[in-house]
Amino acid sequence: MPHVRIRCTGLIIQNDCVLLVEYSENGIHYNLPGGGLEPGETIKEGVVREVFEETTAEVTVGPLALIYEMAPHKQSGEYSNHDPHSLSLIFECKLKENSIPQLPSKPDPHQSAVKWIPLQELDSIVLFPNIKKEIRTYVENKKNIELIEDHQLERQVFERKD
Repeated sequence: MPHVRIRCTGLIIQNDCVLLVEYSENGIHYNLPGGGLEPGETIKEGVVREVFEETTAEVTVGPLALIYEMAPHKQSGEYSNHDPHSLSLIFECKLKENSIPQLPSKPDPHQSAVKWIPLQELDSIVLFPNIKKEIRTYVENKKNIELIEDHQLERQVFERKD
């Protein structure tokens, strides 16, 4: 098992609302759609798969919007010290035409709904991780990081000197 778990996450904003997955375990709370990267897939492929698995929505993955790290030894106290060290790569995503998010036929355990939550109502919900302020700041400023994928780079000629 790797030292740090990579989580592929989608941030989908539409009509001043954010798409969230609702869970009804120990009270109602929400997460952005996402989960662990699987062997053999790229990060963007993982985002597409995770968003689809949790919301049935088909998306186009855009730029990297936010990066969130949860290190068990340096955390908010909302998580167990047994939770794995994880790095969530949160990508801005757009719904593909005619794609309508909904609860999948076989949802994750405790997943109770897929909901559009207005950005101005984020403070009225419990969101894990608590990145409500960061989501609003991102939406207002749209500062992002481009993911550089090796397969898209121009090949270089490298001459070896023996």
